[in-house]
Amino acid sequence: MNLMKVAGVSVVVLAGLLVLVGCSFNRAAEKQEPADTATPSASTPANGEFVSAAMVVTFGDGEILFVDQDTDTPYFPTLPEDTPKLTTGNIVRVTGNGIMLESYPGQYPGITNVEVIKEGTPADAEKYADIVAEIWQPKDPAELPYASVEYTTELAVTSVMLPALSYVWNYEEDGEAHTIAEDAKQPNQIAAENLPDVRVDAPTEVTANFDVNTTSISVMRWSEDVLNSEGEAVQVLADELSFIVEPGYRYAIFATFEQGEVTYAFTVL
Repeated sequence: MNLMKVAGVSVVVLAGLLVLVGCSFNRAAEKQEPADTATPSASTPANGEFVSAAMVVTFGDGEILFVDQDTDTPYFPTLPEDTPKLTTGNIVRVTGNGIMLESYPGQYPGITNVEVIKEGTPADAEKYADIVAEIWQPKDPAELPYASVEYTTELAVTSVMLPALSYVWNYEEDGEAHTIAEDAKQPNQIAAENLPDVRVDAPTEVTANFDVNTTSISVMRWSEDVLNSEGEAVQVLADELSFIVEPGYRYAIFATFEQGEVTYAFTVL
């Protein structure tokens, strides 16, 4: 998940409050539906795994949201690698540890298996349009891509937002083509205190994230002690948009999109 949607990180165990499924345990016991039903109620098998049913809803650039079929509660799933291709309207049986991250919508990182048990259609998911509207709106075509870098330390996973420095951005609105541009200072001409910072003690891998698909990125760096140099290129893992940063250096990301080019920068303390 692109990621910017997380509103909290505390963990809620679905035992007492059952944020995901409310009181569906009792309803499931009363219904005593057979194991092969197309829309099973939430239950906890003998092996301790939590099983529930959800409808698949997609939005934006194909982002996936699940809506629990007992409570109409939306949540973002972390899908296992062997998850089949999902389309809007699918009903899926979700197996996991029952632990939900507290946010809105919630996040369910402990999913171990997702099985499509009913194909459904996009029309079936239209009843959840109001839920989607609460969490997502089509982006203004004139708005530049959001960017961040994410890295992991011994204490936490940290994401740092990156403002756009300079750009050329092309977009279409009401059938007309538009171009906006900004030729700001070069990344090595800006005071360090005016840049976002990454705080690490040793060489660390960071991953660049964007809310619009890139066609390519390149990265340059300068020593904070010698900013008037030409800088040096930094190797980027193309598939992951990841690269290594070191304390005492400033980094610029030159990102190319179908709609144009945007430059971002940060320093490493």
